[in-house]
Amino acid sequence: MKCEHRFLLFQDLLWEKMFRNKEGQPMTVIRLKGIVSLAGKAHQVMVQGVHELYELNETPQLWLENPRINRLVFIGRNLDKDVLQEQFIPAVMQGVTSH
Repeated sequence: MKCEHRFLLFQDLLWEKMFRNKEGQPMTVIRLKGIVSLAGKAHQVMVQGVHELYELNETPQLWLENPRINRLVFIGRNLDKDVLQEQFIPAVMQGVTSH
């Protein structure tokens, strides 16, 4: 499955270390894992990352009637939940028409 283009966010966070918390400190992610709902995808997508490596895999599990709730766990240093949410939501919504 090719959904990597939606998650330049993870490259910026894990590889480039571009995100900073509200105190201006760079956020460092050691581990991340979760299930995400991507716009236009019927299947759940599993994301896993360790240090600078990550992968996105479409699972056989369909969302169907289940509420589309994104669940991510980040382990790291200087993490800021608000900053991560601000960056994550547009990445997941990519492909949804906002007109």
